[in-house]
This record gives sequence, C-alpha cells and structure tokens, in this order.
Amino acid sequence: MPTIKSTSAATISTRVWRDLAQLAVEALAIGVVFSVLLALAVLVVARGTHGDEFAGPQSAPTEIHAPPSMG
Repeated sequence: MPTIKSTSAATISTRVWRDLAQLAVEALAIGVVFSVLLALAVLVVARGTHGDEFAGPQSAPTEIHAPPSMG
C-alpha cells in the first residue's frame, strides 16, 4: 500500500490562505452589520410603544366572589 511522503505532499499556496482570510473578514463584517441593524430595529420597536400598552387596553379591576355554599 503506497503512502504519501511529507516531501511529496502538496502545500497550500499563499493565494488560498489569502482567499480564506478575505472570506473570514467578509463574513465577520456581514455579521457585525447585521447585528447592528437588528439592534437598531429592536430599539426602534421598543421605543415606539409604551409599557402599559403591551397587554392591551387597561380596564378597572373586578372582584370575583364565590357563590354562597348550600349546606
């Protein structure tokens, strides 16, 4: 069974490493931009509403009593 010698193995060229580094930087930049846009969208939505409007219109509290027992 033939084996690969370390001297005959192909090395990865610097162009490949450069492309991989560029891809990583682009992915990081896209992630940062998307995160900032998402944070701004959440901020706009959160500032556009008041805390008491979340559950709908407020009504006066009602008292609930149990009926008298028949015993």
